[in-house]
Order: sequence, then structure tokens, then C-alpha cells
Amino acid sequence: MRRRRAGGERRGEVLRVAVGVLAERGYDRTRFSDVATAAGVAVSTLQFYFGSRDDMLIEALHQSTEEEVWAMEQAAASGSTPWERLVQLLERGLAILPVQTWRMLLEFWYAAARDPELRAHSVDIQQRYRRPFIEAIRDGIASGEFTTEEDPEDLVTVILAMLDGMLIPRVCDHAYFREDRVREVAVSTVASLLGVKKNVSYSAT
Repeated sequence: MRRRRAGGERRGEVLRVAVGVLAERGYDRTRFSDVATAAGVAVSTLQFYFGSRDDMLIEALHQSTEEEVWAMEQAAASGSTPWERLVQLLERGLAILPVQTWRMLLEFWYAAARDPELRAHSVDIQQRYRRPFIEAIRDGIASGEFTTEEDPEDLVTVILAMLDGMLIPRVCDHAYFREDRVREVAVSTVASLLGVKKNVSYSAT
């Protein structure tokens, strides 16, 4: 990845500020001067830390997506049975996080559609994001907890398309998006897709 090492801990602090500015202003409208003002540093400092504006923004997007994938991996580790693991993953995907997180994810996909480096990174990120879902489903099929003849890869594609599609109403704050009801419908829909046995709780808690 295009990245300079100069700056140490202070550079990391400035990068976190850049993430916030990028989420607020968007990829196309974020300038060195915007981040410099928010971070309380000179534009020349940003140039020293990151090189170019695009390099700074690409690194901010890299960091944000890495953190989200790490959070999903941790969520998968918190459940004991395949269904509990899957519900924890769904809960994380449906979590009411700061709107900045959702804006950053939306900006990432927007930028990845045009930047070859981010597009390559998006492939790796998606593979890692999908892996705990696929493993939980395969384990559930093997143990008899899930009864489905569908390929786990295809099931995960549909499940993640459902979660990804919720980015827009969250970021745009659409009134019809009711978090509590959406969560219930999403979990019951996935249970139906997997043929989860009726005696299995739909809650991970």
C-alpha cells in the first residue's frame, strides 16, 4: 500500500482526524486544508506524513475497513454454537454504530470503484468479511443445526447484500428504517434461509 512512515504517533492521530473529515465531507470534497484545519497542523505537515491527498484518503479508507473487518472477526469468536456465531455476526452488521462508520463504508465502495489499489483491497476485505459467515454456516450444516441444500457461499452473498443495502437508509437517515424491527426481520429471514430448527433461540444472548 502507498504509505509513508514519517510522523509516528502524531501521524496516527492526524490520520484518525482525516477519517472523520472524509466521512463528513466525502472523498471528492476532502482537501488537505480541511484535514489540516481539523487536526491543527499545517498542510506541509500532511504532505510530509502522507505525500499526496489521495494517499492520505486511501490510507484512511484502508484503516477504517480493516477496523470493521477486525470487529466482525471478534464478533464471530464470541458465539459458541454455529447459530450463536452467526447471530453475533448479524448483530454486529446491524449494530447502530456512529453514522461516521457507515459513511466511511459508503465512501470506501465509492472510491474502490475507481481506484485500482482500493479495488484490490476491497477483494481482500470482502473475503475476510465473508469468511466467518461461511465458516459458521458450514459448521451448522455439518452439525445438523442448519438444514439447507444451498451453497454457503451463495447464502453469504445474499446475507451480506442484505446488510450492505442498509447502508443507504442509515447514512441518509430515512424515516422508514426502524432498527428494532429490521433486526428482528433480518435474523428471522436468515434463520428461514438456513432452516434453523424451531427449538433454537433466535437470540445470541
